[in-house]
Amino acid sequence: MVSKLNSKAPSIADLKRRTQKRIPKFAYQYLVGGCNSDQAVARNRRCLDEVALHPAYLSRSNTASLTTTALGVQYDAPFGIAPLGLSGLIWPKAAEYHATAAKKANIPYVLSTLASTSIEQAAACAGSNLWFQLYPPKDQEIRLDLMQRARQVGCNNLVVTIDVPVAGRRPNDIKNGLSVPPKITLNSIYQTLLRPSWAMATALNGMPQFANMQPYMNKLTNLEDVANYIRSTLKEPVDLAMLKELRQQWSGNLIVKGVLSVEDAKLVASINADAIIVSNHGGRQLDLAYTPVEMMQEIVDSVGDKLEVFVDSGVESGVDIARYLALGAKLVFSGRPYMYGVGAFGKEGADQCIDIFSLELEQVMNQLGCSSPHELVKFIN
Repeated sequence: MVSKLNSKAPSIADLKRRTQKRIPKFAYQYLVGGCNSDQAVARNRRCLDEVALHPAYLSRSNTASLTTTALGVQYDAPFGIAPLGLSGLIWPKAAEYHATAAKKANIPYVLSTLASTSIEQAAACAGSNLWFQLYPPKDQEIRLDLMQRARQVGCNNLVVTIDVPVAGRRPNDIKNGLSVPPKITLNSIYQTLLRPSWAMATALNGMPQFANMQPYMNKLTNLEDVANYIRSTLKEPVDLAMLKELRQQWSGNLIVKGVLSVEDAKLVASINADAIIVSNHGGRQLDLAYTPVEMMQEIVDSVGDKLEVFVDSGVESGVDIARYLALGAKLVFSGRPYMYGVGAFGKEGADQCIDIFSLELEQVMNQLGCSSPHELVKFIN
């Protein structure tokens, strides 16, 4: 699965540093930032760093294989690409690059409702590796049409995000004018001029749009009108009643993202969902939130026999993926690292990120003496 790595950036940290030098400051701060004072982002890192595994040097298993099965499908690695809204802000066509790379590597790719690439275009790139993440519109006709579009392109996995009842408060984005609509200031123009590669790529491809929502906007072109439409259409919080309704409306696998308590996990299991993603939204929504690391084992113990448990938030290496797998996750998702990839190298960077994760995870497993991802749970206690 692993292609030849670009030696200029052999780690996710290297991709991150290269991206910082290639995209405007306002875009970079949007990508790396959390909410409020970034305490949840820092807590994700601290908690992951505290997870240690013990090796089995004298009772080793065979050479590690990353192959895993989730929701009845075999993937070539136990990780996937999390949904990223307006990823085109970081680099044009980022969603298409990620979708194409996911198909090539045979890992899941989750397209956001607010992606800058449409469901149809993402499916053309990702094929059966496409999952669709839904922010349920309050207009049921639009909601049903989005779900129908996903089914029509062969998508079997619907991811419903529950941890955005209100918008996260992100001071840097406010200062940088990254509101909806964006505010163009002398400072943002200056930052753009300092990043000619990004400026040229954006000029050639146009500013990112909410591609999935455009069919419902009645040809709105004014940024203020578009902003008001998105705010008014996608403001419906997801509660248990809505999840029950979505379960009835969606015939494929239903995955609920943003679960961070045993109570919510049990409620999700009660409506016959198929999986959850334990997540604190990468620290972007609630600055005082617990981390998935702190909640994983308790959640797995409570509902792991009823639905499949996946996870995201804070992943910065293949070592972090191993940590989450050891805590009981069947799949580990992340978003920022994949954006660092395309920010650093464009299309090739999407492959680079996947390759880094694969090599690092495989090295950890072989060092431990672990032959498959689901066996990592044996190395934590």
